Amino acid sequence: MSPDGTVPSAVVARPRNVHSPLGIPAQPNYATPLRVAPGVHAAERLWDALAMLLIVAGTTLFLMARNGLASLASGTLQVPVGMGSYVQRADYFSVQSTIGLALIGLGMAVGLGASIRHTLRRRANPGTPAA
Repeated sequence: MSPDGTVPSAVVARPRNVHSPLGIPAQPNYATPLRVAPGVHAAERLWDALAMLLIVAGTTLFLMARNGLASLASGTLQVPVGMGSYVQRADYFSVQSTIGLALIGLGMAVGLGASIRHTLRRRANPGTPAA
C-alpha cells in the first residue's frame, strides 16, 4: 500500500540478469535437445490420402450400385431415356459395382504400399519416432 492509501494495480519485480522473453533464467548446465527427424515425411502422407480417396470413391460407387439394384428388384426404378430394358440397367449397375470394388482394392493396395514405405523409411533412420 502506498502512503496515500492506494494499492498499485500490478507490481512486477524482475531480476536484471534475465534475457529471456519468457522471464526464465538460463541455466549453465542446460543443453537444447537434438532435433529428431519426423517419422513420416509430409509428402509421403499424400499416398495415404490417395488410398483413402480411392477407398471412399469405391465405397460410394458400390453403395450407389447396390441401391440401384435394390430399387430395380423392388420395381421402383424407372428406366431412363436411352436405356432399352431393365437388363441394360442391371448390367450398368453390375459394372458400377465391379468398378467400385476394384477401386476399393486399389485403395487398399496403395495404402499397404504406403505403409511398407513408411516402415522402410523408419528402419533406415533408427532415431525417428515410431508414430
